[in-house]
Amino acid sequence: MRFHWIPALLLTLAALPASAASPSPEVVTVQTRDPALIQRMADRLGHLRVDRKKGTVMAEIEPDDLVWLRTQTSDLAIDKDATQALQLQTSGRSLKSIPGFSCYRTVEETLSSIDALIAARPDLASKIDIGDSWEKVTAGGDPGYDLVVLKLTNSAVPGPKPKMFAMTAIHAREYTTAELNTRFAEWLVSRYGIDPEATWLLDHNEFHLLLQSNPDGRKKAETGLSWRKNTNTAYCGATSNSRGADLNRNFPFHWGGPGASSSACNETYRGASSASEPETQAVVAYVRSIFPDVRPDDTTTPAPDTTQGVFFDIHSFSQLVLWPWGDTTTLAPNSSALEMLGRRVAWFNGYDPQQSVGLYATSGTTDDSAYGPLGVPAYTIELGVAFFEDCASFESSTYPHNVDALRYAARTLWAPYKLPFGPDALEIAATPDLVVAGDTVRVSARVDDSRLNRTAQPQAGAPPPPTTQNVASARAFVDMMPWESGAVARPMSASDGSFNSGSEAVQLDLDTTGLSSGRHLVYVQGVDTFGDAGPPDAVFIEVAQANEIATVHGSVRNAITNAPLAATIKIGTTTQQADASGNYSKRLHAGTVDIEVSAPGYMTERATGVALSGGADVVRNFDLSPDCTVFADDVEGANPGWTAQSPWGTSTSVAGNATKVWTDSPAGGYANNLNISLTSPLMNLVGYEDAVLSFDQKCVTEAGYDYGIVELSTNASAGSPTWSEIARCNGESAWRTSRLALPAATNQAAVKLRFRLTSDTSQSAEGWSIDNVRVSAGGTACRSNSDVLFANGFDAN
Repeated sequence: MRFHWIPALLLTLAALPASAASPSPEVVTVQTRDPALIQRMADRLGHLRVDRKKGTVMAEIEPDDLVWLRTQTSDLAIDKDATQALQLQTSGRSLKSIPGFSCYRTVEETLSSIDALIAARPDLASKIDIGDSWEKVTAGGDPGYDLVVLKLTNSAVPGPKPKMFAMTAIHAREYTTAELNTRFAEWLVSRYGIDPEATWLLDHNEFHLLLQSNPDGRKKAETGLSWRKNTNTAYCGATSNSRGADLNRNFPFHWGGPGASSSACNETYRGASSASEPETQAVVAYVRSIFPDVRPDDTTTPAPDTTQGVFFDIHSFSQLVLWPWGDTTTLAPNSSALEMLGRRVAWFNGYDPQQSVGLYATSGTTDDSAYGPLGVPAYTIELGVAFFEDCASFESSTYPHNVDALRYAARTLWAPYKLPFGPDALEIAATPDLVVAGDTVRVSARVDDSRLNRTAQPQAGAPPPPTTQNVASARAFVDMMPWESGAVARPMSASDGSFNSGSEAVQLDLDTTGLSSGRHLVYVQGVDTFGDAGPPDAVFIEVAQANEIATVHGSVRNAITNAPLAATIKIGTTTQQADASGNYSKRLHAGTVDIEVSAPGYMTERATGVALSGGADVVRNFDLSPDCTVFADDVEGANPGWTAQSPWGTSTSVAGNATKVWTDSPAGGYANNLNISLTSPLMNLVGYEDAVLSFDQKCVTEAGYDYGIVELSTNASAGSPTWSEIARCNGESAWRTSRLALPAATNQAAVKLRFRLTSDTSQSAEGWSIDNVRVSAGGTACRSNSDVLFANGFDAN
């Protein structure tokens, strides 16, 4: 199986009373590769986790469905750990407004977030009421909800503009989706004018975000119910928890086909008729109002490659990027372009890219109903590892990877059927970024055509993954998008002297003569050997008068040896690296500025309120002292204070490492269905700051399925300590040193670390080994006790 149901919570189950969990639902795993059986399961059960590599299908199942499934196959098993975790989450216990999940906003909190964005930036954000939920239509206004689209764009820049429509939480229990969409909106608005990417995206595009697509159902899910559909009482009984229509089977294009049930109590019930539900009607009408119709409603005519905009419906879980069609293995007429953008998106989140039908057949879905009638490229993204994904997994993996995927898609909106075929532009920098007109600015970037997920599609007859090319050229544009009339392309050169690889560092010495005072955007775009230009990105440069500019510069050195340090210098809101000699320099507007200097293994130093006069040259040198070792264990000898769950043990030689290391698998292979942990002694971090955990590891687990998870507790002396995930590893075959900055709130008196291994079934990998564990920190405690190293490597108090 390829799925971990909230593993961090499994360790607390034994402490719960027997009444804490309901007898249903359960999680089952079926051993099968039979497409007919998989389709029957999908038709009845709704969402499946299909793993064709191992030949397993996982599903959440109610008692009646379990009886039915036993008539279909005898090769099934109840996953006890996953079932316990699921039932724990659906038991109604509450830590915040959504049971057990403080990181996910309720419907009301989401709507409040929309209002907050509008209040903060009315020039960028507005909202549109596109219709009513089923309960509002039926009850005449209360209960029920408006369906609210958050529209984001710089209203001062005239259109028309390409558009992204992204809808989330159409299936109510999929918590992660609305939170991702909301945070994407917050990133765009909060970074406008600060981040050049967010700035040009909002200047030149529109984002239409339906954060809560099924608010009635979502309110059911917020109580802990595993609710998928809307709440229409005409289907399956007015009080049944199986009532409602599956909105993602109710859309009009090819409604009523395979993969949608005609039985009202089934999870995939398609509704009484095409677009019978008010939520569906609202979305269909709105999408058709913002995207032009550029292709007929057949299945053979392609949309023109000049089509603009992208449609997303974001779901969980399964780690997939899907595109039309969902009801047939026939390729969509724009299949090559749909696949290319899908695979570019899947590079960022690492998910499997495939035509939707490759999972199992579906009909009446959102993406087919966007692409089919209109021709706009349309995608379903299946986020993460669970409907009720725990916050640690969402924060550390699902959110950061997928917001990057959405940002990439946003950069292609001008021509989504063309730009993904070209190389991406990234790591764009301008040195200096504040100049007097006539100065030369070095614009540097990386142009990369290799960022493509090449995982093979699962369905028979699917074409091989597309290829990538070498970069042929790059060019820069000042204040105009590459496709704007009058845009002047300034050729950039390859930093190594020639364009001959799929990823090239490029540069341009830009003459700023003639540029007006103020801030300018410099766009960079790459072109490959096929002549395909990729999506651009940008950097800010600013022109000012000489008497308005000050320069701050200096060096960063080791306070003991005077050796230069490769430090990070944060000056105001900008960050740069010291050069090989430890030197840094930054031009700034006159005023005052705060400077913070840090380097791995050293205490952070700060200078606040540094005064900068126009035309002045200010020198600030920094000497950094080594930080303190608060905890250290070379994993040799007795290792006092550690708590190890069998089969964790020690080994004197693991895969060529001659030192003694902690390993879960002294015999060279870990077991199935593990959830074991290795817990550190107690540490006292009061008075310390900027704590960093470092350790050596070799994490030879089955990639994507079994994980080494690093966790932290700041109340470790409590009877039931809480643990937060801070990192995880999987499928790494070589020894490496990991450095993890611990959260700022780690300066507590009762801190412990935990290394936890989880595994599924059918593996044969080596295991996870850990060596040389160290926690170092600065702060007042370190400065007053800089010569103290605890005798046993940790604080015995």
